[in-house]
Amino acid sequence: MKYAMKRNKSSFPQKNYLCITKLMKKIFLHIISALLIVLSVYSCKVSYSFTGINVSKDVKTFQVDYFPNNAPLIEPGLNEDFRNMLIDRIDKQTGLTQVKSGGDVIFQGEIVDYKIQPTALAAGQTAAQNRLTIAIKIDYTNNRTLGDNISKRYSWYYDYPASTSLNDIKAQAQEEILKTILDNLFNDTLAKW
Repeated sequence: MKYAMKRNKSSFPQKNYLCITKLMKKIFLHIISALLIVLSVYSCKVSYSFTGINVSKDVKTFQVDYFPNNAPLIEPGLNEDFRNMLIDRIDKQTGLTQVKSGGDVIFQGEIVDYKIQPTALAAGQTAAQNRLTIAIKIDYTNNRTLGDNISKRYSWYYDYPASTSLNDIKAQAQEEILKTILDNLFNDTLAKW
């Protein structure tokens, strides 16, 4: 009986030691797993936006310079309308702050074309439909990411019946054209689509 008690006494600390060792291994594995999950989450860069705009965190300010109207046919106020629409869009869809100079991103350019042309001829060689076309040359400079700079001509049009006076549809036509040009400009610069 003494032998049995000795055996039981000596195996008791060994069993206890084995249980503690197994418990320590489980805790260690849980800690390692948690660390791996945390590291993998923080090492992944996930960028999303509900507006589709994807601006680097380094970019804090924007600058929109004056857009001169150098089109052969000048529509008064068109350059300011475009500039104001551009500023409003950036204000509403990004967290960027407008500055007068030294912007992290800079939009410069000019109105280079404003024309009305017939697009469809009716019987007797009269125009059945006219097209208003506006073209704007844009220079986009990203002072934080130099490879993102763009210099491009953006153009869009609006078709309307020849029986309608341009003055009757001018405001709507110009707004639609400028909105489309802005959409394309944003896709190339801030959204990167």
